[in-house]
Amino acid sequence: MSYYTMAFMGMAPFGSLLAGTMAHAAGAPWTVMMNGAVVLLGAAWFATRLPALRRQIRLIYREMGILPAEEGIQQ
Repeated sequence: MSYYTMAFMGMAPFGSLLAGTMAHAAGAPWTVMMNGAVVLLGAAWFATRLPALRRQIRLIYREMGILPAEEGIQQ
């Protein structure tokens, strides 16, 4: 059961502990703003890596037969 809980919840308990510590030290509004900034930075980082990830996934989907194996299609 503990494996299921960890797989389902992931790192949320540790994030909550960190957010509580930050809120105690800096205040709740600053904690929310700092966490929002971290999320935006993470989203921007992911967006820069998305084209390479998309190319890799397309190759895998073609090998699995999910996408047609036509070479002329670019998306």
